[in-house]
Amino acid sequence: MKTFIISFILSLVCGIAYAEPHCQGFNNYDNEVTIVFTDDKAGSRYEVTDVKLVTYGKEYSATSVTVSVKDGTATVTLTFPHITQFSNPKVTLRINGRKKRFKVCQ
Repeated sequence: MKTFIISFILSLVCGIAYAEPHCQGFNNYDNEVTIVFTDDKAGSRYEVTDVKLVTYGKEYSATSVTVSVKDGTATVTLTFPHITQFSNPKVTLRINGRKKRFKVCQ
């Protein structure tokens, strides 16, 4: 029973610390779309995979993903092919294996 309680408490604590991306910037210059987001709960490991930009029901795969972590805050720069029109764009991705989705700031 003690093991179960300890496991449960650890899962709650870990659940609170899961990554939550916050959009910091968006631009559509130089023939590409660039989105920058930060996460202040990055920890020591921050892996971003399966990145897609979704707009008008279409998905666009990232052409580049750059991650840097400093003092527990991750800064991630995502690059996509040039798109001329957007409607309520969202990004879907995996952070350390967990699926996330967030609205793109405009």
